[in-house]
Amino acid sequence: MIALARAPAWPARQRGLPRRRLLAGMLLAVLLLEPGSLPGSGPAGLQAAPAVTEPSPAAPTAEPPPPGSAGVPTAGPALAAPTPEPLAPPVDWPELPDLSHRQPLARTRHFAVYAVPGDDPLIVQAARAWTPELEALLADVAARLRLELPYPQVNVVFSRTYPARCPARGLTSARADRPLLMVYLDERTSERQIRAVLAHEMAHHLTARATFVGDGVLTEGIASWAASPWMLAWQGYGDWSDAVLHYLRQRAYVPLSDDAGLSPRPGEDCLVRRDRVYNVRAAFVGWLTEQIGLERVLAMPYLEVPAAVPTAGAAAGEATEEVPLERRPDYRRATGYDLRTLELIWLTQLWLENK
Repeated sequence: MIALARAPAWPARQRGLPRRRLLAGMLLAVLLLEPGSLPGSGPAGLQAAPAVTEPSPAAPTAEPPPPGSAGVPTAGPALAAPTPEPLAPPVDWPELPDLSHRQPLARTRHFAVYAVPGDDPLIVQAARAWTPELEALLADVAARLRLELPYPQVNVVFSRTYPARCPARGLTSARADRPLLMVYLDERTSERQIRAVLAHEMAHHLTARATFVGDGVLTEGIASWAASPWMLAWQGYGDWSDAVLHYLRQRAYVPLSDDAGLSPRPGEDCLVRRDRVYNVRAAFVGWLTEQIGLERVLAMPYLEVPAAVPTAGAAAGEATEEVPLERRPDYRRATGYDLRTLELIWLTQLWLENK
């Protein structure tokens, strides 16, 4: 059981924000959110959502799953709202390489480095060129998190970007028997992107431990926050607050509590959206560490809830096995507020301090 810290009381008093000003800021923050992102807010008809729990795709990403408007009222009877079309998945997962019969191009203290395919000159060159940087980059990310790698060695695989509607740029498989870090690149991939992806995925490996309880917000947010120097350089922002303020002003902010936040909307570039969502999560996690401390964020109190995985026989109405439980961060126990309220407090403070 995790010892509970006393819930902080940030809003009006400790921050010196008059209550009216705070409420006005909250309203302003809500008005600046992405159109259709709040319950009942426009044609999309999106419902209030729980904390994000989707598998982490994106700029970099955590381990993939195994392969495989409401109508305007008129006279007469009310019209039923049309069922919104399902959103596209946030990422098209690639097949993971089989390294069992491959020899690494190089080894360092913590990494075995591969190029897949091994006859692609670009990939081989990238693997050899980046090997000397891996240990120093790991040390920097580990120092930010104050953690050590939980296993002796990670297989780092450089591979060519694969054709897909919404490809991953990197991914982490944190299986203790063969931990894997993949980076996808082609002739157009910048050094800044490769370094940022490597740092982000290293953070996933550093947090791959039983004490870390993550949802989509914390898992991807802490990885991008830990990789801040390299992620910000790649994304082109001075700090994470700059990114969030830009999204708010452009009415392009995607709420943390939108469980479909990573799924691109019709006609939207999924990689552009993914960057927005990850940058927001990094900014929020950075703020949260300032409020309750990094140690607390890395070992949150948790709730055990039924896993959102269908069991065999459920579709046929047969008796099913007991639904497995999964752990999710309990923001209220950690801070005194649920995720949605924390988000509004954070956005209000950010907006009022930078208006």
